[in-house]
Amino acid sequence: MSTKSISIAGVAFDVAAPYAAGHILTEPEAKVLNQTRAENIGNNFRVDVKKALEAGDEASLQAVRDALAKYDAEYQFSMTTARTPIDPIEAEAQKIAKEVLKVRIQEKYGCTVKKYLEDEANAAKYGANLDRLSTQDDTLKLAKQRVAQKKKVLEVDSSGLDLT
Repeated sequence: MSTKSISIAGVAFDVAAPYAAGHILTEPEAKVLNQTRAENIGNNFRVDVKKALEAGDEASLQAVRDALAKYDAEYQFSMTTARTPIDPIEAEAQKIAKEVLKVRIQEKYGCTVKKYLEDEANAAKYGANLDRLSTQDDTLKLAKQRVAQKKKVLEVDSSGLDLT
């Protein structure tokens, strides 16, 4: 079984990564994945549904239903839908990793990350590289420095501001 390094409050921990392509799901795992999938689809169409409801006509709502049905039929999880870390150091490490990947993809392929991710194999490589880069010691060290710098910015005397 493989492991994955995670950061909790800036401290690195290794945790099991028991799932791999071909893993047979238990009933609870299947329910969680189906719920996550449904939530992702709902999140991607929430604004369109609200606009259709505001328009107040059935044709607008039916257009959204049709678009959602097509999206649902083609939907696949991707590596880039991973949660955004809550820990500020983890979040900053992911930002750094994305910066690095963006530059490297532009240098090597001359395209945007979005274009690169259109290929399923590239999306898988991107996700794996994002995980690896964001948990490297040098990335975490830089992330800690950036977070500390952001905290220092808040130490600037702002007592005289008129924010009313």
